[in-house]
Amino acid sequence: MAAEPQDFEPEKLTAGVTWKWKKTHSDYPASEWTLTYYLRKDGATATSFTGTADEDSFLVTVAASTTSSYAVGVYDFIGVVSKAAEKFVVFDGALEVLTNPASPSAYDHSKKLQKTFDSRTISLNLHQTYRV
Repeated sequence: MAAEPQDFEPEKLTAGVTWKWKKTHSDYPASEWTLTYYLRKDGATATSFTGTADEDSFLVTVAASTTSSYAVGVYDFIGVVSKAAEKFVVFDGALEVLTNPASPSAYDHSKKLQKTFDSRTISLNLHQTYRV
């Protein structure tokens, strides 16, 4: 049995795997509106995908075969509902696409190590400054 999809837009997703989440917005029920997400990033081809109606919620599923071509990096991530001539932004955030674990290209673990080092350095500096 598959896990239930989360009820909010993700902040990070991995390329090459299926992406899935649910979006419920009481002002824009899926039975009446269409929800489309747009991903935009400098140097990458813009892309979009649409949620399907699941009662009055939208179920967003992006196939692994689709996400495998997404470039690693941080994208502008915008959700727009539409009905006839009406369109409204219901989500405006960022999405970090992580490296496809099946990618044959070289993997640079140093970025993950650098993030860990930076966060620990900040914690240590705060501790020394405020004697926490």
